[in-house]
Amino acid sequence: MERTLAKTLAALALVAGLVTASYFLFDRPTAEAARSLGPAWHHLAKTVSMAANGRLFTVLLALGFTAGAYDALQNGLTHRSRALLYLCTSVAAAMLAGDVLKDLFGRARPPLLFDRNEYGFFPLAGNYLHYSFPSGHSIRIFASMTALGYALPRLRIPALCLAVAVGVSRVAALKHYPSDVLFGAFIGITAAVWGWRILYPYGPKAGR
Repeated sequence: MERTLAKTLAALALVAGLVTASYFLFDRPTAEAARSLGPAWHHLAKTVSMAANGRLFTVLLALGFTAGAYDALQNGLTHRSRALLYLCTSVAAAMLAGDVLKDLFGRARPPLLFDRNEYGFFPLAGNYLHYSFPSGHSIRIFASMTALGYALPRLRIPALCLAVAVGVSRVAALKHYPSDVLFGAFIGITAAVWGWRILYPYGPKAGR
């Protein structure tokens, strides 16, 4: 566990540096480039983003927790029920952390840059247009796809591709800056990694 903590802190330092660089150098130009794509591309990006829709994930989490708990009560804590509960717990923890951080940082979304020339952080602003950092869609998709990749290694590559596609779509849809997506991905991946280390400390076969 100590190694996981050390790796997490090292990754956090790296991501913090990349987020800072993106904030000052890349976020605005990327948002302007995304704005120039046009309505068709924006619509496509929003469609791709639906794969990580918040309401959809809330329903899936409720169903997943219920199914995992029922299976565990009926058949004991099998590999199937443990994997399902692991996936749901990781995503739920990531989503909770993201909601707290969004409100705490209060970063203005790209539309405010275009409409009011408003850019940056407004802590505890408390409204949707100031919930840009971190990206909630990126948190959900990276947490779920990373967890899925752990539980079903054969799906790891397509799961990662879907996560990256959703992350890119959030920038193209003018909902987030690249640094929002980057930090959201970090939170999601970290939640899945820590969930795996906690629930499978001796490897997946030990829980069978």
